[in-house]
Amino acid sequence: MRELIEKVIPKGSGWYDAVYVSGKSTPVSFKNNRLYSLSESENSGFGVRINKDSRTGFSYTNELNNIADTAKRALAMCSFGDEENFTLPENTTVSFEPYDDAISKFNVSDEIKSAEKMIEDIKSVYPSISVDLGISSSTGTVRLINSRGVDVSYRESYYGLSVSCSYIMSDGTRIETWESRSELKPVDCSALKDVILGKIERALTIEKIDSGLYPVIFPPQAFGRLIGFIASGFSGVSVWKGVSPVAGKQGEKIFSEFFTMTDNPYLEGSPFNVPFDGEGVTVAKNFLIRNGVVETFINDLKYAERLGLSPTGNASRGYSSLPSPSFHGIAVEPGEKSFEEMISGIDRGIVAEQFIGLGQSNTITGDFSANMDLAYLVEKGKIKGRVKDCMISGNINELMKGEFTLSKDVERRGSSLLPYALFPAVNITA
Repeated sequence: MRELIEKVIPKGSGWYDAVYVSGKSTPVSFKNNRLYSLSESENSGFGVRINKDSRTGFSYTNELNNIADTAKRALAMCSFGDEENFTLPENTTVSFEPYDDAISKFNVSDEIKSAEKMIEDIKSVYPSISVDLGISSSTGTVRLINSRGVDVSYRESYYGLSVSCSYIMSDGTRIETWESRSELKPVDCSALKDVILGKIERALTIEKIDSGLYPVIFPPQAFGRLIGFIASGFSGVSVWKGVSPVAGKQGEKIFSEFFTMTDNPYLEGSPFNVPFDGEGVTVAKNFLIRNGVVETFINDLKYAERLGLSPTGNASRGYSSLPSPSFHGIAVEPGEKSFEEMISGIDRGIVAEQFIGLGQSNTITGDFSANMDLAYLVEKGKIKGRVKDCMISGNINELMKGEFTLSKDVERRGSSLLPYALFPAVNITA
């Protein structure tokens, strides 16, 4: 690959890099309790980036025998590219692979049987329920070379499982809930069944609540959606464009001292970890917020140069796209109380399990407003039932500046590792 690219690059040109990505995936889906689709796909391609006269051109191909022509096209695009004067890495290390050999044990027939058993078990409790279920297994390889002698690669594996249920009660009330897992290797789906059934059981009793300020617990999945508002401001792109609320505030304490957030590419069991980023920069754990103090913005080589910062190893890149900054794994440092202890201390409050409509909120200012799709009333330290037709609103930046409690229990949801979060006064509109 290196030889083919270098043949078409004129002497005196700047740098180049190339990424090769190949993968194989097997998705299985069930809709309304029945097997809906089963497929298998393979994909691979090369992306070539060349810098000439301080401008970068890019091209890609799915034809493995077409690397030389792809490099020529990338070279021709240089005059139209962005001005970039950064230096590529030369000492990339591969300390691990986000791969588990157990992925080879993935068997479609067994997975279908397991899924059917799970659906049967759920329907045995709620016969009229509608279950959608998705299973996906994939493996792949990423290889990166550059003009400074780097030639590194790693294998990756992924197993995804998602379940969503819709149940209509006798009075017409609809309960919708979902759960998902992302792992390096196949996992037993029965664990999700128990979580789903528990959510539905707690929602069978309908409770009422008046509008007002209440203690609210956000479980990890819900908390993650709000934390995403804060995290977006730590992208080098947001900082460069002037839309980050934390731009220019490195070293300032603007959140509670009990709030520490990192971008961590080493989260245990996460299939989203990588040993190096899309430009060959070795990854590292970066503190975005440490004890309330703004510390680091994540960036790739381009935005590190523009902002005058060191690269953080956060370039995300497929073979068909240019790099851009992306988080590896957002992690919020946990607290000391268990979820049960948090619940027991609430006289009257809410557990906000799921909400919809959050996309209409303002990610720049941190203002959020959403309908509570699934939320529970807590009275005297116990979950009493579901509250309906309520909205929740607030500002996550302000909430993380004030008083709150984070649980010692953490859950990895997607690429994030998060605790439960309890805020003493959140606005609820009934």
